[in-house]
Amino acid sequence: MRFVGFFLLVVISAFCGSVSSVFADRPNVLFIAIDDLNDWVGVLGGHPQVQTPHMDRLAERGTLFTNAHCQSPLCNPSRTSVMTGLRPSTTGIYGLSPWFRTVPALKDIITLPQHFAKAGYKTFTVGKIYHGGGFLSGDVQEFDVIGRTERGVRPKEKRVKTPRGGPGMDWGVYPL
Repeated sequence: MRFVGFFLLVVISAFCGSVSSVFADRPNVLFIAIDDLNDWVGVLGGHPQVQTPHMDRLAERGTLFTNAHCQSPLCNPSRTSVMTGLRPSTTGIYGLSPWFRTVPALKDIITLPQHFAKAGYKTFTVGKIYHGGGFLSGDVQEFDVIGRTERGVRPKEKRVKTPRGGPGMDWGVYPL
């Protein structure tokens, strides 16, 4: 299933293929961050034109936060806040730039995936949690494994009418 219009998706999960019994009491962690989701998914009350069976099933199996708020109405300050645990008023990041690693006071801050890695987890990402792949350059390793995201994959026709039109927010089951 693919939702066009989401700009961020991160999957941080614990690797437990052949983990020794020492780590048997540690839970696996799957963290999904999605921008522009609103409450249109079925499990949150939905929208008449939206079908999200996969997300609904996933929500039934895990912890669903139903009173979530973002730190900022823009992706960069919100993403920086989620990944560092710091408010925009602390980081000074209020706009679409700068990338937080270029801010001298934040260049060495420990992010959520780094915290998990230091605790012995293997961290993975896919999507645009850090726009433009800024985390691919520099001295700081943000994730252990960086997945690839296909660009430009969309349904042949837009199935949902949105007030502003355009190609975004094409909610529904993606025909695989």
